Amino acid sequence: MKARSAVMYVSFGVATMAASLWIAPYLAADESPLQEAPASAAAMANPYRGKSDAAATGKRLYGQNCAQCHGANLQGIGPAPALDSPAVKTAKPGELFWFISTGKVSSGMPSWSNLPKVQRWQIVTFLQSKTTAK
Repeated sequence: MKARSAVMYVSFGVATMAASLWIAPYLAADESPLQEAPASAAAMANPYRGKSDAAATGKRLYGQNCAQCHGANLQGIGPAPALDSPAVKTAKPGELFWFISTGKVSSGMPSWSNLPKVQRWQIVTFLQSKTTAK
């Protein structure tokens, strides 16, 4: 009887581990890299908030630098996430700016710190105008 119990425990353990490996990517997908922004970045205000000319320039810059991965309509392409998601909609402007500036190479997102600061803020302004307009 003890051998049967041991087999059941081992089988249960293997099944639990397999289920964890299957579920883990889905749980990780819900975690936003924006949450990794330091408090100092999250506290930054968007100097172009509400300025339609900045949003229009940001839209052009988005098309030149971001749309090839995130889609022309923010829908995401392949592994690149959609930018009309709840994570982006609820993100603070400074978190978006920080993530655009820093990137996350392990996820395929390059740093865009080579873009002038004003252009990164204009992209943030565009993203926030698109995500709040829905």
